[in-house]
Amino acid sequence: MAIPSHVLAGIRNLAPLPVTSQKLSAAIAKQDVSASEIARLIEFDEALSANILRVANSSAYANLIRLDEIGQAVMRLGINAVLHIALGDYLKHLHTDAPLYDLSENDLWLHGAVASLAVGELTQESPSGTLPRSASLAALLHDVGKLIIVRYMKADVRWLLAKCQKEGITFVQAERAVLGCDHAEVGGAIARKWSFPEEIVDALSRHHDAPMTEPSPTLDGVILGNLVAKTLGTGLGAEGMNFDLDIGASRRHGITFAGFCRACARTSVHMEGLKEAYGLSATSLRSLAGSKAGGGSIHA
Repeated sequence: MAIPSHVLAGIRNLAPLPVTSQKLSAAIAKQDVSASEIARLIEFDEALSANILRVANSSAYANLIRLDEIGQAVMRLGINAVLHIALGDYLKHLHTDAPLYDLSENDLWLHGAVASLAVGELTQESPSGTLPRSASLAALLHDVGKLIIVRYMKADVRWLLAKCQKEGITFVQAERAVLGCDHAEVGGAIARKWSFPEEIVDALSRHHDAPMTEPSPTLDGVILGNLVAKTLGTGLGAEGMNFDLDIGASRRHGITFAGFCRACARTSVHMEGLKEAYGLSATSLRSLAGSKAGGGSIHA
């Protein structure tokens, strides 16, 4: 579907990513980048280095030795967590409460962060380890389209929920019917504006397509990472679990149900550490309207 012209105008007016974030995102999208390479990209950005060291020395890591070097901090946190921090300040400028989706600002951010962390855990459950690092980056950003939609489109969440209930359709299908576009294709347009690799643009654009045509490992990673994050209760809001799921995503990578459950358990531990590191309380993470709009089921 065509994205409305006023939404496209909003995307064109987005500020570019900071230079360090651009370089870091491009490096992390490569499968063989090392922690030392990441540290070299960061070390001359004083603000980012300070933020990474702050998180590495936060209460979530209180039982570990205090670090003063950025390379050590990157090793402690892991490359994916460093990416969350690098993009976090920029994304927070975009973040706002999203009543159209019954999500708070922190709900939106945490959902993407947890989906990204989940990709790493799911990779451990894949016998071939075929989920690329670009999938973690795409999973972090996969719902960014919601931030633009709530800024430039006037609609009430009750209209979307009524459409779902009346016609027995998914929340994304209701978006398309009521708004003329959905958050996935808007997210893809944003990723293209930011000059992300095409596989990331594609993954954002099609992560709600099912059944999937022409799947890719990056796209599969976003689908599965989103499912883990939703299973753990992040980003539910009005959509809840009312979305189509391409069941082939796990089969293509040899991830069993037991493996998926193990990935969920490990991601849950990381999620608690992330919330502690960023001082996110239960109050700051509750949906805008409580749980009344969070129903629905996965369409397999």
